[in-house]
This record gives sequence, structure tokens and C-alpha cells, in this order.
Amino acid sequence: MKGYIEDKEFGKVYVELRRGMTTVRFTYHADGHLLMRAPLGAGATQLQQMLDINREQLRRLPQPQAVSFHFGQVMECFRCRVVIEPTNPRPGYLKTEWDDDNVLHVTMHESTDLDEFSAKQYISDRISEAMGYIANKELLPYAREVAQELKLQPAGFEVGRGMRKLGHCTAKRVIQLSRNLMFLPEVLVRYIICHELAHLTHMNHSPQFHALCNEYCGGHEKELERQLRQFRFPILK
Repeated sequence: MKGYIEDKEFGKVYVELRRGMTTVRFTYHADGHLLMRAPLGAGATQLQQMLDINREQLRRLPQPQAVSFHFGQVMECFRCRVVIEPTNPRPGYLKTEWDDDNVLHVTMHESTDLDEFSAKQYISDRISEAMGYIANKELLPYAREVAQELKLQPAGFEVGRGMRKLGHCTAKRVIQLSRNLMFLPEVLVRYIICHELAHLTHMNHSPQFHALCNEYCGGHEKELERQLRQFRFPILK
């Protein structure tokens, strides 16, 4: 069951009641509202009590990323660029098209409300989808270069779609790299690649794995990991 309650401090709090849950969990919805997942059968009074009990903890909960779009916006990405333009003559229609210079033109009608959450989500999804093309063209060759430099031979490279899981090394030694790596600066793209290449030797996150990953990263693994945690994607996750 889904719904919401109104709170004086947090405003509209979305609620999902789930069968089998025994505790309450909180996170932020992509549009910035607090999301509460609670056991099925909890009433409004119980939900408010759960909110009050956890209020201090919720004040320390990480806020969702701020994402905004505007016409004329340019996103500098890994070996490509995204430009948002009001050149599409059809209201309610969005078009994405790559040119020969690795520029993705995202065109919409000038009447589009880019501040509306549903529009932000749709634009984000379309840009992410479009990155699949350029990832095959630019990201995979770059990953092969890094592997060759480190004298490593994975079984292959593939483009994935994850936002939270940006890379994966399969049991068959295939390195999967998310198309969303294209939003990262090159130094973090290389870090993700090195991280997954280290899994060719250690399929875990043991001290031995981190020592090898750190070696591949020139001794900067912890700093690169910190930068990745602080990175804010220009699209909604």
C-alpha cells in the first residue's frame, strides 16, 4: 500500500506499507520527499509515532542530489558533451541525437517545464539511455587501453546500465561498465576500471584486493573513492 502523511518539519512524507516488514526504514524519494517504508497494517497514528521517534536521525539523513535542467545547458562528460536545446517543434516530445563531435543534442519544445519532477526524470532517463551509444564508442576502448597498460587480460568488456553499481567483474572475467560512467571525470572513470580489473585477481574486497587496487591507482585509491562518493551526477538516479 502507498500513500503519504503530512509532517510540520518534513512536509509530505511518502509511505509504503510492506508485508513481512518488522521495522521502519527511511530514505529520500528522488523528488526530494522523505520516504517511509513500514510494516503492513500500520495506521496513521503509528506512522506519526515512528516518524517522531526517528526524527533526530532523519535530520542527519543525506539529502537527495539537486538536479536541474535549463535550455542552453551544457554538460561536460567523459569524452562527450550534452546540450539541452529548445529546438523541437512538437510539444511533449523529446529527441536525443549524437553529432560527429560526440555532442548529444537533447531537444524539446520551449514550453516544456524543466522544473517539473516528471520532466526531470524523463530527461534523465533519455540522456542515460543515449549514453549507451557513446560508451561503446569511447568508454570500452579506453578500458581496454587501461587493461593493456596494466598487462591484464579480462575475457571482455561490456556496457551496463546501473547508476549505483557502476562496474562489475563477472565470474567469467568479463568487466561490465555502466553507461553512466560517461558522466564522471576521466580520473574517476579510470578508478572504476582499475577497481574492476583488480577483481580479476581478488573476487572480494579483502585487504589484498584494496592493496592491488591501490597499486593500479598509483597509490590514490582512498582519495579516488572519496571523490566518487562526493560526486553529484547531473541527472536523477
